[in-house]
Amino acid sequence: MMRRSNLAFGAVLISFVFLLALVGLFWTPHGPAAVTGSLREAPSLAHWLGTDNSGFDIASRLIAGAKLVLLVGLGSVAGAALIGIPAGMIAGMSRGWGASLIARGADVLYGFPALLLAILFAAALGGSVWTALMAISLSAIPAFVRIARAATIQVMGLAFVEAARLSGTPRRQIALRHVLPNIAPVLGVQASVSVGIAILAESGLSYLGLGSGTEVPTWGRMLQEAQKEIFVAPAIALWPGLAIAAATMGCNLLGDGLRDLLDPKLRELT
Repeated sequence: MMRRSNLAFGAVLISFVFLLALVGLFWTPHGPAAVTGSLREAPSLAHWLGTDNSGFDIASRLIAGAKLVLLVGLGSVAGAALIGIPAGMIAGMSRGWGASLIARGADVLYGFPALLLAILFAAALGGSVWTALMAISLSAIPAFVRIARAATIQVMGLAFVEAARLSGTPRRQIALRHVLPNIAPVLGVQASVSVGIAILAESGLSYLGLGSGTEVPTWGRMLQEAQKEIFVAPAIALWPGLAIAAATMGCNLLGDGLRDLLDPKLRELT
């Protein structure tokens, strides 16, 4: 029951973030970059969550920021998966220097966190959404390589895969028909957790000014701007903080729930 509740609660939180992003594509209560009220207004019918220390509508900026959160979170994980999963499968199905080179390359890349890569990219290309996306994507590749490689090695040892290999089935068909479907559940769990990590990383980069430009509202920048008035108007920092926590927690709970649902060993214990 607890495992299913984790999955359901995580799905609800992520669905809420998706709903905010979808609504933000077409409508916000006020212009997210327009001063629509006085400084630090209390919540009202005109401003649902009040205004910040610049007169911006907090609810509008939260809704608009959800789009960027999902863009960076989903985009970076998709990019990392497109590179990391095939590389991990090749390393798991191969032997010799090629597999070792992929594994060692992932280990080297693992030593460069998203923050360090973002600083390097920002120095070379300037801070932007795409800079943050590339940095987070590169930092997420090693996790997909490691998990795909370990899961592929396990699947390659199964009898039906060995029979397919001995019967002369091409390696590409083995990878697509036998290996990938069997490692997809664990990769789905990793993808869900990685989205949460990417959202947290994007918020941290925006907080440090290494994400998008100042004209684009982001939850991390909202938190950074609210820090100056944290003791005067703590509610200004509360809302973006809750949004970041909800999105990250939703991805983690969804990943845990999927793992418990898809792992046959855990299903036997229920």
